[in-house]
This record gives sequence, C-alpha cells and structure tokens, in this order.
Amino acid sequence: MSITREFVRLHGGHITVDSIVNEGTEFTVYLVFPKTDMETSDPEPKLDLLITAGVDENSVSDPKFVWKSKKPVLMLIEDNEDFRFYLKDNLKEYYQIAEAANGKEGWQKILSIHPDLIVSDVSMPEMNGIDLCRKIKADKRTAHLPVILLTALTTEDEQLMGLETGASDYMTKPFNFEILLSKIRNLLQQQALSKKTYQKQVEFKPLETEIESVDDKFIRQLSIHIEKHLSDSAYTVDQLSADMNMSRVGLYKKVLPLTGKSPVEYIRSYRLLKSKPLLLKSQMTIAEVAYEVGFSNPKHFSKYFKQEFNMLPSAYALTKPDQESV
Repeated sequence: MSITREFVRLHGGHITVDSIVNEGTEFTVYLVFPKTDMETSDPEPKLDLLITAGVDENSVSDPKFVWKSKKPVLMLIEDNEDFRFYLKDNLKEYYQIAEAANGKEGWQKILSIHPDLIVSDVSMPEMNGIDLCRKIKADKRTAHLPVILLTALTTEDEQLMGLETGASDYMTKPFNFEILLSKIRNLLQQQALSKKTYQKQVEFKPLETEIESVDDKFIRQLSIHIEKHLSDSAYTVDQLSADMNMSRVGLYKKVLPLTGKSPVEYIRSYRLLKSKPLLLKSQMTIAEVAYEVGFSNPKHFSKYFKQEFNMLPSAYALTKPDQESV
C-alpha cells in the first residue's frame, strides 16, 4: 500500500479508503489530469494530496495526513496537548507536521506517513519514547529515521539510555526552541547528504578516503584509532571516546548520523572488514583471524561475520580472491 501511495503521490493524485467491518475494504485512487490551454491558462493544476492509510480497527482513529508542499514531514509525539501545540505552531512554518498523543499512536502513524524525522517525548502513556525509539530502530522500514527525544531527565546516564536505543539526539526540558530547530535542520541535512556517502566508505574502504572536510577527517581519525587497537579485544567505546577527545555521548551523536552505525557497531564492522583479506590470503585459522582482529571468542566472530556478510568465515575462506565482491 505504501508503494501504491507513493506512485499516486508522484502523479499528483490521492487515495481514499472505505472499510466496513466483516464486509470488506475499498481503496479508491484519484488522479488529476491538467486542463488543456482552452480550458485554463494554468498548465499545472495545484492539488493538496490526501493520503488515507488502510488500517484495522485497532489502528489510530484518524490516520489521515495532508501533504501541502515539498517541505520535510515531522512527526511530533507528545502527550501534553499544550506543549504539542506549542511545538506544532512554531515548526509549521518550516515543516509539515503530523502529531500523535502517545507512542502507540505515533508508531501507527509513522508506518502510515513515513515522516522525515521524529520528535518524541520520553514519558508517555501506552508506549513511552524509549520503547518507541527501540521499535523504530528495530524495524527495517523505519530504522533510517532520525529521532530526537525530549525529556525532563538530565543526567548523562539517562541521556545515554535514550541514545543507546538509537535516538539521534536528546534534549532536556525546558529548552531553547531555536536549538531544537537547528538540531532538526542539521539531522535532516545529514540524513540527505552524508549518510549514503559514509555508509559505503565505512563498509568497504575505512582508511582510503581523502581528507576533504571536517567529517572526512573525523572518520579517518576514528579508523586510525581502531586500527591501532585492532587486535585488542578489550578496546572499548569509552577508550575510543578518550582517544578522540570526546565524551561518550558526543562520540555517539557524531558517529551515528555519519555512518548509520553506533560506535560499538562501527568498531565491530571495522574489525570484520579487516578479517576478510586475512581469511583469503593468510594461512591463519579462523580462530587466529578472530583474535587478530580483536574478537576474544571465535564463535562470536563467526556469528557477527555471518550477520555482516551473509556467510560463515569458513565458507568465505574457501572463495577465490577474484570472486570477492568489490
């Protein structure tokens, strides 16, 4: 249904749904055709696109959302109606706004609307912001969406709890609205420009990028420090943070939008990538390769290698060098 909706949107149309319990559901697609020159002097008819998602009786009561422009779509999830109105009223000048009163409702609307970014409170009924963020990041359909969590909790441990669920950023109430707006803009820009580039570089060429910008330099320095401690299975995110002269929270917030991975995942992916030429070209056993790239347990190495490359290291070691994908 989401694919159909997208095609219809691209053609300037809209979809409606009529559903009767125990009888059936009817989806109707409307397409608008431009009038001829004899009918109008405006060759491009303007249309607000109404998207109605087909959902069952347990879904949100009002799953409609109107796309009025090409502005990015923000999903606001906040149980406090006054605060939610404040955010919507201040953000609507820059973005299209969808809203929900709790995490459960928000999750259903996220699947229906596919927003560009989510701003969610932490303390909510039905489903809190932490659980919602975990659900978003665990689902392949939504894992790429940036999430900003809002909360009155202020300690670093509490912030880390939110960030480690996959949230892109964390703001404590009360906060300066201009700072929130700046964070939203930055995340959307990074989502559009940086993520595709660096995900490919991290997966295939962690040390081969040229220093072109601040972000290039950051990724290069990150890889250099991991390379220095490649065989040290005790090398942790805390040590990497210290080597980069950053706090653990700061490192997380920098690495995630650039690579699509948390620092822990980045270190593991780097180690796994370095194991590939050792498996192919050295005479080392799989256990020896695992220890060489910093895995203290060969079974864990095999498990993560299969997750990363969809095959066991023993099978990969049998492939010829010219069969290795580039």
